[in-house]
Amino acid sequence: MCRSSRRSMSGCSGWCSTSPGPNLASFLILEYGLWAATFGFLYLVAKRIFADPRWVTLAALSPLLLYQFGWNLHEGVTQSVALTCAVAASTWAFMRLAERGTTGSYLLFGLSAGLGLISKYNYAGFLVVLVVSALSQPPLRARLLNWRIFVSLLAAAAVTAPVAYWLIVGHHDLVALYHSSIARTADSDRLMATIIGLGKAIYAPLAFLFPLDAIVLVLFPGVVAAGWAAIKAAGKPASYDRNRPDWRLFLVHITLGGFVVLAFGAVATGATHYLERYMHPFFLLTPLWLVSLVEESGNAPRKLVILASVLAGATLLVVPLRLNDLLNSRGVECHKCRIAVPYEGLAAALAARGFEGGTIIAATRDDAGNLRRLFPMARIVRLERPPYAPPLRPDASGKVALVWRGTANRQPPRELAHLAGAASRRSASACPGRSPIRQARPSEVGVDDRRGRSRHITASPNFVVGYRPVTLIGQRTIAKGKA
Repeated sequence: MCRSSRRSMSGCSGWCSTSPGPNLASFLILEYGLWAATFGFLYLVAKRIFADPRWVTLAALSPLLLYQFGWNLHEGVTQSVALTCAVAASTWAFMRLAERGTTGSYLLFGLSAGLGLISKYNYAGFLVVLVVSALSQPPLRARLLNWRIFVSLLAAAAVTAPVAYWLIVGHHDLVALYHSSIARTADSDRLMATIIGLGKAIYAPLAFLFPLDAIVLVLFPGVVAAGWAAIKAAGKPASYDRNRPDWRLFLVHITLGGFVVLAFGAVATGATHYLERYMHPFFLLTPLWLVSLVEESGNAPRKLVILASVLAGATLLVVPLRLNDLLNSRGVECHKCRIAVPYEGLAAALAARGFEGGTIIAATRDDAGNLRRLFPMARIVRLERPPYAPPLRPDASGKVALVWRGTANRQPPRELAHLAGAASRRSASACPGRSPIRQARPSEVGVDDRRGRSRHITASPNFVVGYRPVTLIGQRTIAKGKA
């Protein structure tokens, strides 16, 4: 089930800073290490929910029956791997905190929560749901209101402080980022956006849980009655156990809380862009609840065999499908061909034009991420949302290369052309002792990506003179989202 070596590295999270450089091996070790750790933490969570070790194992592996987890995580959404690991880890850490109540357990929970907050911003929504769900049960509420919770807060603050500092110093507007990515149509038609958002708040979670939710409903229809009974019981606080945590009830509250958060976002902000791959923090634990409903609905030994057989069969089926997908990724009918783009050839073409280091300005994040792997010492600027321009290295060379996807007229996209023109004008004015920059036609190299497209490489003398002005314009323009 491993991906091709040309898999895009553009989504790798900030945790990559601990790996030995931006290369393919470190990337795969990091991603699949987090993926495996997620199952380990889910197993520890399931041990507190199920008494039978067989059900524990089945519940921990049940997310494999989610398309977004068992398939899509192998093709993209790399930051979501860190997010899912943080969700599973912090859930286990909170369960451990509730059981032991020691200072060390509070510290561990705070550290895991801090890592979750820097893995992906929507983890904050999960943390809110977790806390509110815990406050509803007396034993868990007592743990949260203990003075040691400040240990958790300090630990989380220490982990998130560097990222918070970067956000403040870099003038990053998270509200604007949320608006541009989640609430895109709120300004044009707020009422319609709210209606669409409420519909997505129901559809997106169900789509995220597919096909597990469909499998459970079709094979075990008794879970409907069991689930409805669990939901009704969740709305009766007087019936809660006041001495011991009810972890199955905890899962019910977290699942319902996920729906509430999405609905609140639709009503309060006009959020509409709820995609299935955004649902990991809110519904990663829901498969464990669904499996618990299967166990509770009667005839557990027989249902265990059936569900385990479905899981094993689906896993075995995925292997040839993945192989077929990899083999056909180079064909003309391929629709998802990032793994077939010959980035090694693109790097060789850049080197042939004289580019060995400096700055690469890429129009897409796929190109930026893969060229980062092949030019580890280069400064990579990405124009695709969210745009990013890293700081200038003092010892960087003065060459700048523009890379964009080929079009019929072989011209760069408007964003690149605008940035290039501004850079040329600033370079000419910043270097009065040198001759004006020539508006020469740049040299181009086309690299076929087997779909009739190409990657055009611009290595023009226009962008060699005045390197520092080019960099400054890139940082200011990209930071404001105007490039």
